[in-house]
This record gives sequence, C-alpha cells and structure tokens, in this order.
Amino acid sequence: MSARIHEQACSSCAAPTGSTLACLGCGALLDESADSHHYARLGLSPLQVVDEDTLEAAYLKLSRRLHPDHQPAGDADAQRRAIRNSALLNEAYETLRDEQTRHEYLLELFHPGSLDKHKTLDPEFLMEAMEVDEELEQARIDGCADTVGRIAGMARAAIAERMAGVTFACRDTMERIANAHAGDDDALPADIGGVPRPLAARWNTEEIATLLHQARVYRRILRDTQQARPGSTTP
Repeated sequence: MSARIHEQACSSCAAPTGSTLACLGCGALLDESADSHHYARLGLSPLQVVDEDTLEAAYLKLSRRLHPDHQPAGDADAQRRAIRNSALLNEAYETLRDEQTRHEYLLELFHPGSLDKHKTLDPEFLMEAMEVDEELEQARIDGCADTVGRIAGMARAAIAERMAGVTFACRDTMERIANAHAGDDDALPADIGGVPRPLAARWNTEEIATLLHQARVYRRILRDTQQARPGSTTP
C-alpha cells in the first residue's frame, strides 16, 4: 500500500508523481504540500518496510532528477526548486537510512510527542547502564582492552535485540493497519501520511519508544568504548 500523499497527479504529465519532490514520470519539480514527510519525499509509503537498498535506489533515482545541472539553463525558478528539493531529499535519506532515526521518525510521524512522553526509563535499567559506565571508565583507566571489547560486544548485542523488537512491533502494526482497510481507501479519511488516524492509533507507542530510548543508551555506550580503547583520547 502506498500513501496517497504522493499519488497526486502531475500537472505536467497527469501521471501520479510518485514523490512530493519531483514527478518520477516526467521529472517535473514540485512544490510539496505542508503535510509531506520523508517517506513521501523518497516516493515510499510509511507502511512500507524498507531496507538500505530500497532507500538508496529511491534516493539515487530522485537525486538525478533533482540535480541543478539537469534543469533548464537560465531557469532561475527551476534552479531554486532543484536546490531546495535536493536539500529535502538529502534530509529524508539521512534520517531514514539509519535504523534508529528511521524508527524514531516513523513513530513520531504517527504519534508526535511519543518519544518525549515515554522517555523515562526503568530505574533498574538506568542502574545497570550506570554500572556499565563505571566498569568501562575503570577499564579505560587500567588500559584493559579485553574489558572494553567485552562491553562493546554486549552493547552491540543489546542494540540488536532492541532494534529487532522495534522492527517486529512496527512491522506488525503496519501490516495490521494495511490489512484493516485494504481496498477501502476511499471510505476512510487519510490524515497521517495517507493512513486513517483511527487505524494509526494502534501503535504500541510506549513499547516502541522505550526500546528506542534503551537502544540510544547502548549506542552511547558503544561510542564510549571506541574512546576507551588504548591509544584513543577521551574528551
């Protein structure tokens, strides 16, 4: 299922534009609507499970159409649109290509404010993270590369575990939303990236937000292990 926001007809060729930045058919540059989003900019749906290859293919296709060098010579308006839309495309790609920021963006797209609402983590989890920080700091002082390596491996595993949980929760939600109104798009009001708000509300926002916040903690620990390795400098 694709979001209706990028199924609008192109004013130049009358075909569906495929993106809010440029028509994928004729290449005409567009002035996107205020309710656009990163998925629509790349010609994708927020209900579509994407991977790095899908994102890169969509990005490369649009980046060629949006490049200022491919616009009519002397057309200042086309150059302006190309520069602006290229910046929007780059922002969308950089956000969605990273697994963490992609899922954070997806959650906020359907439920703005969820990450902030559920940012308070369990005290037991925070205590465990603090103990890991203390162990890592001591390993840095002692120059114990084995301990640093062990903590790095633990952090990678913890990140993978939490992101697997987020991916499962998001995919399950997207499939339920898509199946709930498959073939019945015209009967329901679309107001969140082409998805009816009542159906979009089925997200388990607390579970997903908590996993994302925990993954952020472990990503920070993983970065710290890089600084704690022998020969590294700690700011």
